[in-house]
Amino acid sequence: MLISELQNQNLLIWGLGKEGLALTKFVQANVKYQNLYLYNDTEIKNPVEEFQLYSGKDIDSLLDKTDVIIRSPGVSIYKDKIIQAKAKGIKVTSSSDIFLSEMRQNHPQTIVIGVTGSKGKSTTSSLLYHALQVLGKDVALGGNIGRPLVELLAEKHDYVVCELSSYQCSDLSVSPQIVLFTNLFPEHIDWHQSHENYYRDKVHLVANQKQGDVCFVNDKCEKLKKYCAAYNLPYRYYNQKQGFAEIDNVLSENGKPLLHIKETKLQGFHNLDNMAGVLSVIKYLGLDTNKALESFKTFVGLPHRLQKIGEKGGIMFINDSISTAPETAIAALKSFDVPLGIFLGGYDRAQDYHELAEFINQDDKVKVVVTLFQTGPRVAQTLREVLTRKDIVVLEETDFEQAVKKMYENLQQVGGKMALFSPAAPSYGCFKSFEERGAEFIKLFNKL
Repeated sequence: MLISELQNQNLLIWGLGKEGLALTKFVQANVKYQNLYLYNDTEIKNPVEEFQLYSGKDIDSLLDKTDVIIRSPGVSIYKDKIIQAKAKGIKVTSSSDIFLSEMRQNHPQTIVIGVTGSKGKSTTSSLLYHALQVLGKDVALGGNIGRPLVELLAEKHDYVVCELSSYQCSDLSVSPQIVLFTNLFPEHIDWHQSHENYYRDKVHLVANQKQGDVCFVNDKCEKLKKYCAAYNLPYRYYNQKQGFAEIDNVLSENGKPLLHIKETKLQGFHNLDNMAGVLSVIKYLGLDTNKALESFKTFVGLPHRLQKIGEKGGIMFINDSISTAPETAIAALKSFDVPLGIFLGGYDRAQDYHELAEFINQDDKVKVVVTLFQTGPRVAQTLREVLTRKDIVVLEETDFEQAVKKMYENLQQVGGKMALFSPAAPSYGCFKSFEERGAEFIKLFNKL
């Protein structure tokens, strides 16, 4: 939706987190509206004093006097009230859609690169942003990481790298000129209401690409390729033998080795997949891939993503709180080759832990598993159903601090060298975010 379509309308901004607040300021400065209503599902301290803040059941009366709802990412398109609003003829959009619409219509000189995937999108977006900076390009980073996208509309850049979540992709009416997909596996069932909806909503990012646009797809991910097939687009694939790919834990081009992960500051071989995608985009843009490759060596990893937080008693502690799915825990385990223990468990999104349990059973380096939080008992039960090894300790804990202590003690007893916090489940229920969960893990490590 364009800014011009918001003029002289009764607008409702739904959700007042970081993006909602940025959107409120943007609308105040750029839109001549009839009325502007601010609504949050729960009561919070009013962050915008010049407006009344509505919450809870106020939504019923607000829908009677609203023309356009601009939803924040946390507001699901499957909410009953959103569905009711559309049935009443109320238009529903988002700040991401406003940004992409405006960029297409009024800033065609700027190339927008949209990055998404179940995991790896933040690191991939940041790697691409870093490489373009090193290449001397005027580039901005926004969306789910970096700055709120609407803030960038007042600026001019060669490129804008957008990290977009499934929440942001789900109902876009415009697609970026360039899209990069990292992978696809079950996530966010509470927002999308089913895994099927999640898959469709994620790949919806390319639903409105035009002739001349391009989408890069990770060839390793069969589920991603399956759902991308819903759109008849001339996809470009990375992680194939021809082109940039991770082969035998080395980043390669046409089979020729380019870079080992040890030459970078990152942990985890899966980051080579991310780099393969980034180099594919860099080459498509006609830029220097050798210089971009060198930039990977200076890139500093993001917090809570296989982050080394310190060593005690000969045991290295790794914070991978970003891990919210079994697939990411498996990727984390593949990243290390020392005797270790892993923490598992979090908010229950009906994810299947059998593949993770089977992997742990076959991975001799895993010596201790400590389960926690809501999914802890289910993870422990799944492990016990498949474990055939006798040299692995499985502990169920309800207290986070006690879990860290037990992991430390048991690893010392079995000669372990690493404690890996890669929960394979979301943080909600006990924490506001994976960042808060990771910060608590670091705090408990420091208390040891």
